Formats: sequence, structure tokens, C-alpha cells
Amino acid sequence: MGFFQSMFGSGRSKASAPPSSQMHSQLSSGMSQQLAVSQNTTRRELLKVVLRDTLNRHGIPTPWVTAELLTTTSRSGERGVHWRLHIKHWDARLLTCTVALQNSLIKRVMTFDPLAVNWLNGISWQLSLEDESMCPPMPNATSWTLNSRQASAQPQVEQGSADVIEGPVHIGITKEPDARADLNDLLAARDADFLKHANDKTRVFASTEPAKL
Repeated sequence: MGFFQSMFGSGRSKASAPPSSQMHSQLSSGMSQQLAVSQNTTRRELLKVVLRDTLNRHGIPTPWVTAELLTTTSRSGERGVHWRLHIKHWDARLLTCTVALQNSLIKRVMTFDPLAVNWLNGISWQLSLEDESMCPPMPNATSWTLNSRQASAQPQVEQGSADVIEGPVHIGITKEPDARADLNDLLAARDADFLKHANDKTRVFASTEPAKL
């Protein structure tokens, strides 16, 4: 096909396209966008209701956990929602049960919308505490490898402001001091043995000296 033929051909194809098909395409595109917006709004409302109802079912005060809903796009181009949960109040029990609470939220969402697996693209947690004064300090480094009973018996590290540590600092006993003590004992024993053998050689050498005439 030549250059002119291609131009004329393209012109005929454009001219032959009926106006009704173009209008139908525009209407379909507009309806798809409105449907996507409506679905996104419905999903956001669903997640808000699920969070409130789940907290109430477990007796957790609703101000303790809030949600931030982020619009995401999957690799296939489908739009979805990322559920970011903010912990606003410190309570050790809440942190201990975070996994159970998350599973309860997912189960509740799937009950209302079984297709949520296609648009709920992730859940994350963020500590957004308004008051951190009740938060405990970091424990001793050795407590992370101990069992729960041994870890509870370990003293807590007192934490002050900035880089200052107030109060006594209790450091867990490690094998390093024992190793150094054993090394010092070995060195002392070696030195004593060396001196002992040196004195024995001196005495033996002195006894073999020829008698003076």
C-alpha cells in the first residue's frame, strides 16, 4: 500500500465510523470511571465499619485504633485499597494480640465481601501514640534469647532523657569475664611453671661445676 493509499484509507476508515459508536465508547468510559469511584467508596466504608464493629466485639476502645485507607494499583493495573492501622494508645495487651486482631479483621471483611481478596492489597500497622510516657524501656540485650520466665526475672534498664542513663545499670553476666579469668589463670600457671623449671636448671648446672683446686 502506497503513501497516498494509506492516507486515503485511513481517512475513509475515520469517516466511515458512525458517530453513535464514538458516543457509546465515551459513555462506557464514563460509566466505568463512575463505577470504579463508587466501588472505592463502598470498600472504604466497609473497612471503616468492620474496624469499628471488630473493636467493639472484642471490647477494645475504638479511639485506641484508627485507620488510614490508601489507594493502590496492582501490577495488572487494578485499583485497590491498602489498610494502614494506627495504634493511638499504649497497652501491652493490645500489642500482644495484634496478630489475632488482624486475623479477626480479615475474617470480618471476607464475611461481608468474599471478593475482598482481589482489592484488599495489604494491611500494615503503625505506632502513632499520643503519649509515650507509659511505654517501657528496652530490656537487657540478653533477655531476647531467654525464655519468658527467665526474661521476666531480668532487671529492666533504667532509661532517662537524651543519652543519659539514670540509676544503676544491670548488665547480664556473659561468658566473657569467665574467659578472661581463665586466660589469666593459665598465664599465671605458665609463668610459675617457667620460673620453676628455670630454678631447677640453675641448681643442676651449679652442681656440675668442677671443684676448685
